[in-house]
Amino acid sequence: MSDRQQYSEPGATPDAAFGVGIFPLLPVWNPMAGRVGDWNSDAQHASEEIAHSWLRFVGDRIAKDAAFPGQLASCRTAGDVYQVYAQFWQQATNDYGKGFTAIADTVWQAARGPLAPFGRGKDQ
Repeated sequence: MSDRQQYSEPGATPDAAFGVGIFPLLPVWNPMAGRVGDWNSDAQHASEEIAHSWLRFVGDRIAKDAAFPGQLASCRTAGDVYQVYAQFWQQATNDYGKGFTAIADTVWQAARGPLAPFGRGKDQ
């Protein structure tokens, strides 16, 4: 009987034919497999958090960058122009520093998550 004929009935799939599969047994055979699965979930959550914070950062910076020409147009003197430029670049520097620090912290937490059981003061 060919594979196509064997699984042609409704609800008959290779998984249904052979039981639940091997994946639930992996942590029994290799405890590291369970840790890798947990780390994969943590890494996925961290990447979602990084993407969310990056999009929020870019949106905020675009709004501030778009407001800059209006602020510059409202200047009356050369001192006003200097002040607007100085504030703009100081704000941009602060925003980029905070944004990249937040992303780096998230990456660091996700990277050291699998090593937490091996840290000091942790029961194994």
